[in-house]
Amino acid sequence: MADDKKTSLRTIDSVLQLLGTLGRYQLLQAVLLSIGNLTVCFHLLNFVFIAQPVKQQCVVTPLYGNDTNTDYGKCEVSVRNTTTNVTSSHACSAWTYDMPKDHSIVSEWDLVCGNDFLGRLPQSLFIVGQGIGAATVSVMSDKFGRKPFLVMSHVLTAGAGLALAFAPNIAAFSALRLVNGIFQQGIVVTTSTMGMEEFPMNRRVEVSTVFTLWWSICAILLTGTAYLLRDMHWRTLQLSFVSVSTLVFFQIIFLGESLRWLITNKKSKKAFAIFKRAAKINNIDVSNVSLPGIGTEEPPVELNSAESKYVGTPSEKQTEVVKYNCLDLVRTKFMLQMSGVVWVSWLVDSLTYFSLYLTSSSLHDDFYLNFLLNSLAEVPAGPLYWYVGRRWGRRIFFMSFHTLAGTCLLLATVVKALAGGPVALTSATILAFIGKVGNTACFNGMFAYTPEIYPTNLRSVGMGSGSTAGRVGGMIAPFVSLLAAQIPWAPGTIFGMACLVTAALNYQLPEAEGRELPQTIEDIKAWDKTPARG
Repeated sequence: MADDKKTSLRTIDSVLQLLGTLGRYQLLQAVLLSIGNLTVCFHLLNFVFIAQPVKQQCVVTPLYGNDTNTDYGKCEVSVRNTTTNVTSSHACSAWTYDMPKDHSIVSEWDLVCGNDFLGRLPQSLFIVGQGIGAATVSVMSDKFGRKPFLVMSHVLTAGAGLALAFAPNIAAFSALRLVNGIFQQGIVVTTSTMGMEEFPMNRRVEVSTVFTLWWSICAILLTGTAYLLRDMHWRTLQLSFVSVSTLVFFQIIFLGESLRWLITNKKSKKAFAIFKRAAKINNIDVSNVSLPGIGTEEPPVELNSAESKYVGTPSEKQTEVVKYNCLDLVRTKFMLQMSGVVWVSWLVDSLTYFSLYLTSSSLHDDFYLNFLLNSLAEVPAGPLYWYVGRRWGRRIFFMSFHTLAGTCLLLATVVKALAGGPVALTSATILAFIGKVGNTACFNGMFAYTPEIYPTNLRSVGMGSGSTAGRVGGMIAPFVSLLAAQIPWAPGTIFGMACLVTAALNYQLPEAEGRELPQTIEDIKAWDKTPARG
């Protein structure tokens, strides 16, 4: 770029390539965005610990006289009259617990027996809030910019999380979880979108791999924090989880707006400032470089992928800012089919993922060890997505690992239902663990894949719609344990079959490997007609 004449970069991907694919600026942005994963993890999964299950027994009360035998159960008191030999049962109204009463919202507010539904309601309302947030507030990210919406979401999520620690009853707690979910979803959508937009095509898989690994580390950190504070009041535990949101101050000071969003929306002055700042941090000379639509009147021209030369004549269509709305997700047969498969994948992956985390179908009897094992099952997800997604493509990745998850979960269910003994239990545990790995790989992969297949001014909406579908599965997950208590083999069978059906549907997904992030819907349609770039 040291010519006397200015060199014009004609695509946004070439702009990002010039700045250095893994320069100090990009790495700084990745670190700042990773704060979002830490906050999301601590706000999303903390419910497992502040509402952990407890063992209860009816309070012993000497009300039945000397001529009776009384059996105090979990929810009822059985009284047998020794004179008449008649037995009657009464629902108890007070309980004793196997832990201090203030260690869980379940024991503090007696959310057991007939009230056990209320113990699961806050998490479902949190997921409802995520669905509302994904379907509504995420539109603001596409319209007004990534950074302001991300920071706003962090602040409001922290405020709702702080209020939760002072909730006086289950009604207030549930309402605050709903609000918490709405604003937390803004962090999820914007972080995933910016993570893809900050890096050029050849680095997207690596970046998503690192983000997935970081999520696994966040879950492990959450487990460690909860274990160290296991003897504390649940309100103290909630305050410790919310404290991670203070890291948003680093995003306010150091995080830059998405250069891709600025260029696409013709924010020339801001885009040029971000470009110059990134070049300075990366120690790259850009004095002889002009950008598409920035610092020059020359509009962007598409890159000829076959010759890797900047060729072509700018058209009037290329200079326009293409605006989309939510209806564009389903306006044409092509978009309806693509979005439909994405939504089904999100729903099935989310339902399976959160059910394995939140239900009593444990990998181990120990509460904290079970959560840790579930967290460790997420570690292979990132490397698997990087290796398979890069070598054979995203479509093959989702088909393969949905098949793996479905097959292993079905086999684990069959083994637990038909066999007995330690060998069968160990085999079922191994199969369930492998199924969890497959499910987690797909679920985490959707966070990276979805932003890749929607155009820039529809990217957050597309990500939000997929996330909304996922929240439907997440809403159902807390109640799966009620089904498991009645029909133990039903959840695993449902999860396994759903994963296999999703694997077949994944064949219809567009292949994003070797493709620059699309600017328009037409760009996505053209993928099947043009060769991918390596």
